Amino acid sequence: MVGKKKILFILFCCLLFILPARPAVEAQNTYAELPQPLNARSYVLMEMETGRILNGLKENHAYPPASLTKIMTEYVVLKEMKAGKLDWDDPVNVSHRAASIGESQVYLKAGETHTVKELFTVMAVYSANDATVALAEHVAGSETAFVKKMNREAERLGLKNTHFTNATGLPRHSYPDPPEVDGKLRMSSLDIARLTRHMLQKHPEVNKIISLPTYTFQKGNKKHTVINRNTMLPGLPHFYKGVDGVKTGFTSKAGYNFVGTAKRKGMRLITVVMGTPSKNRRFTETKKLLDYAYEEYQMKPKLKKGKEISEDLYIQVQNGSERKVPVVSADTRRILVKDGEENRYSVQVELKYELEAPVQAGTVVGKARILYDGEKIPGVKPARIVVKEDVEKAGWFTQLLGILADWFI
Repeated sequence: MVGKKKILFILFCCLLFILPARPAVEAQNTYAELPQPLNARSYVLMEMETGRILNGLKENHAYPPASLTKIMTEYVVLKEMKAGKLDWDDPVNVSHRAASIGESQVYLKAGETHTVKELFTVMAVYSANDATVALAEHVAGSETAFVKKMNREAERLGLKNTHFTNATGLPRHSYPDPPEVDGKLRMSSLDIARLTRHMLQKHPEVNKIISLPTYTFQKGNKKHTVINRNTMLPGLPHFYKGVDGVKTGFTSKAGYNFVGTAKRKGMRLITVVMGTPSKNRRFTETKKLLDYAYEEYQMKPKLKKGKEISEDLYIQVQNGSERKVPVVSADTRRILVKDGEENRYSVQVELKYELEAPVQAGTVVGKARILYDGEKIPGVKPARIVVKEDVEKAGWFTQLLGILADWFI
């Protein structure tokens, strides 16, 4: 018997070495089939308020982002500005290195001076690489130091499939002297959508810049006008009602990429398409995503500020002129609803058992959380529950009557 066990054990060990190892397969979410299939390597459709992903393909796979990299560059600059380290009117001197950066550019000359706002705008609108490098050097002293800031922000924001090697998104060979940062430039479409959402929420002022169809700035003695590379904006060839951002990108390895955002029917969407086959297709594929979302989904308030959550929701008050007081939601919380699924949402209430008078209207006494199929919804914060009206402390006689009532009821 012992001999048989030894033989079986040896055979098992041999099989471990003989059988090929199965590669780990990254789990992908399953989404509804789109009415019109997309011609893209990867894509994401996100509702911005909740952060809910409505559809996607290979959204966790990392690919070359090309100039979508500049969304992080924009974010870092905006964050520096919010911290008071930078101002829109600050002068920026263009270095020889920045002026030498090619591909998409506005032909800045070494020694020229432009404001932070001018350089930021031509970067955001026209994807100007020379302006991008000039900004990065101004903010951090060198592009290498700036890229390190970008990677720190990516880590802080939890962008797990992202790594930056420069501020522009250009391939390394496009630089005469690339930044000294190891690794490959990569981002996933989901990381890009999350970064875009974070930037638009934290720095809504950027919308005024990224939504400009054209921009004119002073270059030497002449005015220079650039047209936004996002041609889904008003007055441009692929105009789509509601689109007001965000960024295009292209390299031969990346293909044609685009991050879009649109607001219609009270709902803001973020789209990311990566690796589409042509300049125009990145916009037609984005249109498919937007059409699908606006036809299938709508935002509805589930909790309304100042409104009762349910008719019978009260909180007990000890020693008060009233024995119970109604409570209301202090916040509005909206849900993203697809036709036929509204009954899958519910509200979970956590409430204090009782209060001691006097009680002031607006006192927070609990929270209400919206659930989907009984589960918490990522990105939807609980609403505060507050007392609807003041309750005065009762006089001694009223308190006595209350005690007697408790005894006999």
